[in-house]
Amino acid sequence: MLRSILLSLSFLIISFAAWAQNGTIGGIVTDAKSGEAIVGANVIIQGTQVGAVTDVEGKFTIANVKPGTYTLAITFITYKANIVADVVVESAKRTDLKVPMQEDSATELTEIVVAATREINNDMSLINAIKESKLVVSGISAEQIIKLPDNDAAQVMKRVPGVTIVDNRFVLVRGVPDRYNQVMINGAIAPSTEVDKRTFAFDLIPSGAIDQLLIYKSATPDLPGDFAGGVIQVKTKQTTSDEYTSFGLNFGYRANTTLKDFNESAKSPTDFLGFDNGFRSLPSGFPSVEALKTTGQVSPLREQAGKSLSNQFDYTTSRAPVDYGFNFGYARNVMLGRVRASTLTSLNYSVNYQYYKASFNRYTTFDTNPETKSDFQNDFKDSNYSHETKISLIHNWLFNLSDRNKIEFKNLLVQIGDNKTTLREGHDYTQLPGLWNNNSYYYLSRFIYSGQLEGTYSLKDNSGKFNWMLAMNYVDRSEPDYRKFRRNFDDTRSEFRMILPPGSNLFDANRYFSSLTDNGYQNSVTFEKKFGNLDEKRTPSLKAGYFLDYKKRAFSARYVSYLYPANFDGAYGNELSYLPINTIFSQQNMFTNNADGTQSPGFAIQEGSDPSFVYHGKTLVTSGFVMGNVPVGKFDIGGGVRVEHFDQKLETYLDPVHNVKTSILPSANIAYNLTERSLLRVAYSKTVNRPEFRELAPFLFYQFEYNLNLIGNPTLKPATIDNIDLRWELYPNPGELISFGAFYKNFKNPIEFYQQNASGNIQFSYQNAPKAYTTGVELEVRKSLASLGVSKFLRNLSVNINSSLMKSEVDMGPDVTFQKRRRPLQGQSPYVINSGLYYNDPDLGYSVNIAYNVIGNRIMAVGSVIAPSWIERPRNAVDLQVAKEFKNSMEIKLNVQNVLNAKYRIFQDNDENQKIDEKIDDPIQVYQTSQLFTLSWSWKFMKK
Repeated sequence: MLRSILLSLSFLIISFAAWAQNGTIGGIVTDAKSGEAIVGANVIIQGTQVGAVTDVEGKFTIANVKPGTYTLAITFITYKANIVADVVVESAKRTDLKVPMQEDSATELTEIVVAATREINNDMSLINAIKESKLVVSGISAEQIIKLPDNDAAQVMKRVPGVTIVDNRFVLVRGVPDRYNQVMINGAIAPSTEVDKRTFAFDLIPSGAIDQLLIYKSATPDLPGDFAGGVIQVKTKQTTSDEYTSFGLNFGYRANTTLKDFNESAKSPTDFLGFDNGFRSLPSGFPSVEALKTTGQVSPLREQAGKSLSNQFDYTTSRAPVDYGFNFGYARNVMLGRVRASTLTSLNYSVNYQYYKASFNRYTTFDTNPETKSDFQNDFKDSNYSHETKISLIHNWLFNLSDRNKIEFKNLLVQIGDNKTTLREGHDYTQLPGLWNNNSYYYLSRFIYSGQLEGTYSLKDNSGKFNWMLAMNYVDRSEPDYRKFRRNFDDTRSEFRMILPPGSNLFDANRYFSSLTDNGYQNSVTFEKKFGNLDEKRTPSLKAGYFLDYKKRAFSARYVSYLYPANFDGAYGNELSYLPINTIFSQQNMFTNNADGTQSPGFAIQEGSDPSFVYHGKTLVTSGFVMGNVPVGKFDIGGGVRVEHFDQKLETYLDPVHNVKTSILPSANIAYNLTERSLLRVAYSKTVNRPEFRELAPFLFYQFEYNLNLIGNPTLKPATIDNIDLRWELYPNPGELISFGAFYKNFKNPIEFYQQNASGNIQFSYQNAPKAYTTGVELEVRKSLASLGVSKFLRNLSVNINSSLMKSEVDMGPDVTFQKRRRPLQGQSPYVINSGLYYNDPDLGYSVNIAYNVIGNRIMAVGSVIAPSWIERPRNAVDLQVAKEFKNSMEIKLNVQNVLNAKYRIFQDNDENQKIDEKIDDPIQVYQTSQLFTLSWSWKFMKK
C-alpha cells in the first residue's frame, strides 16, 4: 500500500508541474435576469470530455488547459445553453469569464416547484463549507462515504484527518481522548450514550443516514465551549427539491463466520427488531434490593425470587446465515395550502453476525529480559460471538412559508440490539489448577432519538438572518440479564464444576441488570447582521445569540449471585455444582421451604447491589455569545466571547454533588487571503471540559472482556484548555483541497483515566492531572488527476491523502507515587495515515475505490507500578469497492472490508517506554476479525 501512496504523490507532483506549463479557464455562471449564481451548471470544452461544474458561488475552474483557442458549452436545466466561442488560453495564465444564462421560456413546469435547498451531500459543498468557514474544520461528505464500504459513522470518521477510532465506535480527534469531544446532531448537542464514561458511540448512526460530517477543530463563540478535541457536527439526510423513491438490498459473507457454527444465548421474540420484549428482564413483582438484603438467606422471599428466575445459563449452536439488510428512501414535494413543503423519509435495516477468537493473557511478573518471559496470571482463549440488529429511521419536513421564512422539522431514530456470547477457556494460575471455562452472555439494547424544530427568517434586503431551534434528545440504554459464571475442570471426575461464591460478586454465577435514560432539551436563538455592500463576498458581520442545554439522567443497576447456603449440607451442594449449565439453576435445584417447616437444600440467590448502583443527575448550561468578523485588506479578522453558566447536580448514596461555575471563553480567528484560491488561518480559543455524571458517580462496574473494575470520582473538577491553530489552505479547483496545519493545546486539570492502587482485581477511575499538552501537524490532499490530461485513466482518477503527526504529555505532578509522572495522553497515536484512490468512468458506469488506514502505537489502558500500560499496536487496514451504475438508475456494488485481515494486537509495555518490542513486552490480546464481502443492489426512481 505504501507504493500506492508514493505513486499518488508522484501523480500530484506531475500535475503541479503541468499547471506551470499550461493555462486555466475560470469564471462565474449567473442568472442573466437576477444576477444570482447558478449552482451545478456544467461547463465543457467542446470536442473534449474536459470540464467542470459550478460551485455554490457559481464559480468554475478548468485547470491545465493547453494554450490555444476553445469553445465552451454551458448548460443547466431550465436554462438555454450558452455557447462561448473564441476563448483564448495562454501559457501559465488564467482566462476569466462571466457567463449569464437566460431562462428557457419554452420549458413548461407542470409539477410543483419547491424553493431549492443548498445540497450538502457532495464533495464540492464540503470543500466550500471548509473554505467559507471562519475556523479550522475538516470533514467528509456523502459523496465520498458511498465510495467506501463503511457501515456506520465510526467507520466513516476514521477517514477524516487527525481522527482515530477506539473500540470501533468512539472517536479521538488529534489524539485527545473521546471524552473531550462535543457531538452535535443537526446543530443540537447529543447526549453521552455510555454507562461507564462520557462519550458518544458513533456506531449508532448508519453511514447511509449521513449527508455531511464536519469536525470543528478550533472554536468560535457560536459553538459549545465544552470541548478540546473537536466539535463533531453530524448532518443527517436533508430534504431536497428532488422527488424520488429508492430501494436497496445487501448481503454479506464473513469468511470466518458465515455458514459456520455460531453460538448465542436464548433470544426474545423481538430481537429481530433490535430490542428485548422483556424476556431477559427481572420477573414482574421481583423483590426490591432492600427487601432481599434485609431478609434471611433461606427465607420464603428468597425462595420465591430464586425460583422466579429462568435458567438461562446455556447457549445454542446453529449455522450463521449471511449478513443482510435493506434500505428505503422516499422524497416528495407538496402544497399545504399556500405553503410549499418537501418531505424525506429514509429507513435502514441490517443484521450482522460476527465471530472471532482472541487470546487474553495477564501476568504476575513483568520481565524486561528478552531471554525470559513474564509469568502468566492467566492464559485464556476467548470465542466471541455477536449478533447485531440495527434499525434507523429519518423523517424530515421543510416548510417554505415564504422566500425569506422557512421551518424544518428533523427526526432521527436508531434502535440497536446486540446479543454477545463469550466462551472463555484456559488456565488461571492464581486460582484452582486445571482448565477453566468462563462464560458471559450479554445483551445490549440502545435507542436514540434526536429531533430538531428550527426556523430561519431573513430580512428583506438579506442583510440579516434570525435562526431559532428547539431540540430534544433521548437515549435509552438497557443491559438486561448480563450473565457471567466460572467453571473449573475436575480431573478426578472429568467434568466441570460451577464456582459458587461465599457471597455475591460481579463475576461468579452472576446476573446483572442495568438501565440508563438520558433526556436532553435545548433552545437557541441567533441573529447575524451583515454591513456594507452585500454584493461583495467579504463584508463586515456581527452575530449574537443564546443557547440553553438541559440534561437529565437516571441510572440504576442491580445484580444477584447464586450461592449454596452455609446451613445446608456442603457435600450435597458440592454435587449440585457439577450439574450441566442448562439445568443447574432450574427451579428443582433451588432450596425449598416445605409445608412441615423443614427445608430441602438447594441453591439460593443473594443480592449484591448497594446504594451506589443508583444515581440521578441534572445539568443546565446557559450560554450567550457575541462575535464579529471584519475584512481589512486581505485579512478577515474574527473574534468574540462566549459566556457559559454551568449548573450540575448529582444525587448518589454519598453527599450530593453540586457544581456551579461561570466560564468566560474568548476566541479569535484570522484568515489572510494569499490569493483567490489560497489562504492562511490562525486561531486561538479557550475552552473547558467538564466531568460527566458517570465520571462523578461512585458506582463500581465489572468489565468482563478485560477482567477489570471501573469506578467514578465525585471530587473531579473541570479542565480548561488553551487552543492554538495555524493552517494553510489551497483550493486548486472546485471540489479540491490541499492543506497543511499545526496545532497546540495546553490543558489545566485534565481529566484522566488511570489505574488505582487497589487490592485484588485491577481497578480504574478518573482523576485530575495538574497539566498536559498535545501538539502536532496535519496534511490533507484531495485532488483530481484530470489536470494531467494525458489519458482517460488519469482523467478519471482522484486521490485523497491525509496524515497527522502528534505528540502529547500528561504531567501527574511531583507527588505522584503509584504511576509514572509523565506519559502520553491515553489513546493518542503518534501518527495517523489515511489514503484513498478513486477511479470513476462515467461513460461505462464503473468505479473502483480503495482506501488505506493505519495508526501508531497508543495507550489503551494507563499502567501503574504494579501493572504496566497496555499498548495497542499499529494495524494496516485496506478496504475496497467495485461498483457498476446502469442507465435505469440501478447500481450494484461489491465491497470488501478488512482486505488484509491484519491482527489486532494489544501488548503490555513492560519497560514503560511507550514502544513495543515483542521480545521484551508481552501480548495481552491478539485476534483477527476476517474479511467481510458485501454485495449490494440499489435502485432510485426519480419522479419527473
